[in-house]
Amino acid sequence: MATMWPTDVPESVRKNLLRTAEMKVYDQLRISLDDSYHVFYSRPWLGLDRLGNERDGECDFVVAHPDTGLLAIEVKGGAISYHPQEDQWKSTDRKGFTHKIKDPVEQARSSKYQIIRKLRSARGMEHVFVGASHGVIFPDVGSLNVDLGMDRPKELFCCQDQLFGSLGEWIASRMQRNGRGAERDGLGAAGISALTQLLAAPFALSFKIGGSLAEAEQGFRNLEPQQYQILDQIEGIPRALVSGGAGTGKTVLAMEQAVRSSKAGRRTLLVCHGRPLSNHLATTLAGHANLEVRSFHSFCSRMASVANIELRDGLLQSELFSKVLPEALCDAMELRPDLRLESIIVDEGQDFMQEWWIAIDSALLDSAKLTVFMDSNQKVYDTSASVVQDLAPVPIRLTTNLRNTKRIHTASAVHYDGPEVRAVGPDGLEVTWIEVNDRKDLSRMAMKELRRMIHREDVSPNDIAILVNSAEVKNQFLAKASGVNVTFTDAERSSEDSVIVDTVRRFKGLERAAVIVLMEGDDMESRELAYVAFSRARSYLCVVADSADMNWLSVP
Repeated sequence: MATMWPTDVPESVRKNLLRTAEMKVYDQLRISLDDSYHVFYSRPWLGLDRLGNERDGECDFVVAHPDTGLLAIEVKGGAISYHPQEDQWKSTDRKGFTHKIKDPVEQARSSKYQIIRKLRSARGMEHVFVGASHGVIFPDVGSLNVDLGMDRPKELFCCQDQLFGSLGEWIASRMQRNGRGAERDGLGAAGISALTQLLAAPFALSFKIGGSLAEAEQGFRNLEPQQYQILDQIEGIPRALVSGGAGTGKTVLAMEQAVRSSKAGRRTLLVCHGRPLSNHLATTLAGHANLEVRSFHSFCSRMASVANIELRDGLLQSELFSKVLPEALCDAMELRPDLRLESIIVDEGQDFMQEWWIAIDSALLDSAKLTVFMDSNQKVYDTSASVVQDLAPVPIRLTTNLRNTKRIHTASAVHYDGPEVRAVGPDGLEVTWIEVNDRKDLSRMAMKELRRMIHREDVSPNDIAILVNSAEVKNQFLAKASGVNVTFTDAERSSEDSVIVDTVRRFKGLERAAVIVLMEGDDMESRELAYVAFSRARSYLCVVADSADMNWLSVP
C-alpha cells in the first residue's frame, strides 16, 4: 500500500459530497500502489506568475517515487464536457445539474511547475532536475479512446475503467514520461524527504487556549442538531426512556422536546432534580407558553400549595424530600385532577428515587406523554433504569458524544461502564493533570491555573467552572482566591463574566467550555463525582489532585 499523506481522511471530508470523486481516487491510490510511492492529497500552493504577482492553487494529488520523480494529478467528478466556443469546461452531476469547472489539464500542469519550482529551492535540490509530469482523473467517465486536443492526448487521462482496473499501470506510464535521457533525475531518498518537508511538514505554533475553545465550540454547535432525529423517532411513543452517557445530548434533547410539546399546545412540564440545572433550563426556555420548568421538589411544593395541602412543620430535610413532598404531589393530583399534565419530560432521571416516579405518574393524564432522559453509566447508576422500567417506557439509546472533545471523552470514559459511546467532536486540547505532593497546595495550584487561563490564555471567566467535591473544599478555595481580580459565583446564580465555583453534585447536568476539577478529600473515592466532573468540560479540562487521587482518577 502507498504511503499516504494524510494517512487517513476525516469523516467530515469523506461525507462531503463535493469530495466524493477525490475520495474514490484517494482509496484507489492507497491500494493500487506499493509502499515505495508517496501520495500527497489536497496540497495547496502559493507561487508567482510571470509578472511576479502572487498566484495560488491546489493540487488534488501529488504522487512521488524515488526513481521516477513526481506526478501532479487533478480530479474532476461527474460527466465532463468542453465547449470551445466559450473555452469552458463543465461537469454534470448525477442529478443532472451542470457546473462550470476550471481547465483540469491547466490546473495539473500549473501545480506541477509550482511544486518543482519550490522543490528546487530546497537545500540539496538546487541542481537536481527532477522528472515531473501531470495527469487528470475522471472517476465517473467510463473510458476515453480519443485525444481531447493537441495538448490533451488520451494518455494524459485516467477514466473509470483504469481507475478501478489498472490505476497502477497508468501512474507508472505517466511517470515514465518524466524521463528525458540524462537530463532528468529521480527524486531519490533526499528528494522524497525534501518533498515531504515541502508538502507535509509538521509544525507547531504557539496558540491561546481561548482561541482553541472558540473553534471547538463552533464545531459542537454544528453537531448538536444531529440528535434531533431521535425526537422524530419517539414522537408517537407514549412513554420513552432515552439513555446515554455524558455528552450524548440528553439535556439538549429534553429542552427541544419540551419546546416541541408546548408548541403543539400540550400542557408540559420539564422537570429535573437539581435546582441549579432547573434554574438554567427555566432561564433558557423562558417565554414558551404551556411550558413549566421546575425542580422536582419545587413542582411538588407548588402543586401542594395550589391544592391547599399543608405540609407538617419540623420535618427533617431528608424526610421532606424523599417522602413528604412526593406524597403531597400524589394527594394534590387526587384532589385536583385538573392539574394533571399532558406531557412530562424528566431530565437527569437517574437521580430520581423510586417513590418519586409514583408521584410523576400520578401527575399525568391517562393519554399523556412521558419522556425520561437518563445516564447509562452502570458503574454509577446501576439501579436507576430498572426502577423506571415499572412505568413501562420504550427504551431508546444515545451512542454519540456531541459535547466533549475526544480527549475529554477518553478521560471521562475511565469512570464509565455501559453501552459504548463514541465521541465525534474535535480531538481538542490535551487534558492537563496537575499533581501536587501536599494537599495544602491544591487550592493554590488551582488558582494559579485559573489566573493563567484568564490572563495568559485569553479564556473568558464566564467560560470557566471550578468544580470541587464538597462545600468545605469550595470554601477553602474561595479563601485562597480572596483579593484576586476575578468575580466568582455558584451554579445557581451563574452570571456574565463570573467564574463558577461549586460542588460537582450541584453542577450536574450543566457544562462549561473549560473546567478545573479540584480533587481533595476522601469523598473523591467516588466514580460518580469523577465521571460527572470530567464530563462537564466541553473543550478544556484541568484536574488538580494529589498523587494518590491522581492515580485512580487517570487509570482505569
